[in-house]
Amino acid sequence: SRKFQNEVSEKLAEQVLHALYELLRGFQAAHDASDGTLLRDQLESEPDEVYHGLLTVILRLVFLLYSEERDMLPTEDETFGQHYSLTGLFVRLRDHAAHFPDTMDQRYGAWAQLLVLFRMVHDGASAGEVYLPARQGGLFDPDRYPFLEGRSEIGGRQKEERIEPPRVPDGTVFRALEKLLVLDGERLSYRALDVEQIGSVYQTMMGF
Repeated sequence: SRKFQNEVSEKLAEQVLHALYELLRGFQAAHDASDGTLLRDQLESEPDEVYHGLLTVILRLVFLLYSEERDMLPTEDETFGQHYSLTGLFVRLRDHAAHFPDTMDQRYGAWAQLLVLFRMVHDGASAGEVYLPARQGGLFDPDRYPFLEGRSEIGGRQKEERIEPPRVPDGTVFRALEKLLVLDGERLSYRALDVEQIGSVYQTMMGF
């Protein structure tokens, strides 16, 4: 059992790196779509910030997948489960990829949904019986890497401010989530993962 768990950790850590590559390619496409303005400041001053920001996104996704399957988020609520959860997003994108495989990289919207979920976890949210306490902290801080939201480095975000999210293709988000959720052709259960296995993935990312 311990050997099997180690193999799962190693395979997942490798796929997590592939998910990071997918995000990098997606942000390259979004940068090009913005006529070179999206990542301009970071590439000119601190190019490592691009890597750090995308790595943070991967860690957010792993954290959220673990939390959803451990019932730490209100996935039992139909609205949240279908329209805000990562699992619901993956199911929709998988369906789109099956029916419209040739246009996944010309579709947009999934990245904006991720940004909404990230802010909900950081700021908290409530609607009807659904309640998410504000987590705050650095992992989901919208101002730590504002380029993830398409914002400039100048000034902090405003909660009522309209933003234009980066045009990261839906295909990018789907492939990244697939790397995190499908292992050897089978759906990976984050409920079955130990904290130590999640920590192993984290250590691999930090070492890389």
